[in-house]
Amino acid sequence: MENSASNSSGCSCSTPATPANPVLTGTKKTARAIPPLLVSILFAFFPKCPVCWAVYMSMFGSLGLARLPYMSWLFPVLLLCLAGHLFLVYRKIPQKGYVPFLLSFAGAIAILSGRTFFPTERWLLLTGMALIVSGSLFNSFSRDRMSFVVSKTNNH
Repeated sequence: MENSASNSSGCSCSTPATPANPVLTGTKKTARAIPPLLVSILFAFFPKCPVCWAVYMSMFGSLGLARLPYMSWLFPVLLLCLAGHLFLVYRKIPQKGYVPFLLSFAGAIAILSGRTFFPTERWLLLTGMALIVSGSLFNSFSRDRMSFVVSKTNNH
């Protein structure tokens, strides 16, 4: 009985395993190496410095980005990005304080009112952009560092 049980469950240690097809194994390894290779090639052409970004954006602007057929979708997408930025800065209020959020919110209000009520006033849009960039920069500083800067300027 014991013999039949061991034979039915059977240990396959003594039988040689069938070797995997080396062509398929090599193909799988090659297929796994292609995505990282493509990402590194893409990363090589991706701009890494602010000057390069300016050149790329200038190039896209000169190619007629404003005349693209989906330009009507650009403003809602930018509004969605602005709302996402405000949400992320709002979530950091306990760590960073209210200053970054208020600066970014004031910038958003300036941009939206400039686009809606005063479309000819370019200074309002530039002020809004400057406020949003300032809010982002203040959000990147730690609260301790900001309080050190504020206390140091108050002492003089």
